[in-house]
Amino acid sequence: MSWYLAIRWIHIIAATAWVGEVFTINFVLVPAMGKLSREERGRVMLEVFPRIFRLASWLSGTAVLAGIYLFYQRFSGGWGELLSTFSGRAFLIGATLGTALTAFHFILEPRLEGAICVAAEEPEGEQADQVMATLRVVPRVGMAVITLALLLMMIGARGI
Repeated sequence: MSWYLAIRWIHIIAATAWVGEVFTINFVLVPAMGKLSREERGRVMLEVFPRIFRLASWLSGTAVLAGIYLFYQRFSGGWGELLSTFSGRAFLIGATLGTALTAFHFILEPRLEGAICVAAEEPEGEQADQVMATLRVVPRVGMAVITLALLLMMIGARGI
């Protein structure tokens, strides 16, 4: 098996796991948290979300790093294809969205993790309500971005 094929599988597995994690957060975890008491919600937030955030960071980072290698191998010397073809533009936009979402995981998610820790200490406070509201919106936006990136990357890799 070539390095290219091995890294391609790493890229696909990491990206698929990342997408699955985002969908699980949106359709299982956040709705279940909405049904918990404030105190239970605080404990679950503190126990679960920091781990989920770290997992998302590792999966997205792995997918992007492997994707950079694949990107270089595919377009090395043929950069004009990125802008001159529909599949090249789709590939470029998808890669940009995936990279931007990964940057979010490493730059902004630690702030959200800090807010979760503060909210868990006072589950009855306003901070807990703000964190829960954020957890209802941010993962949905992330799901839309990652789904679009995935579709664009599939189009870019194989065409329509």
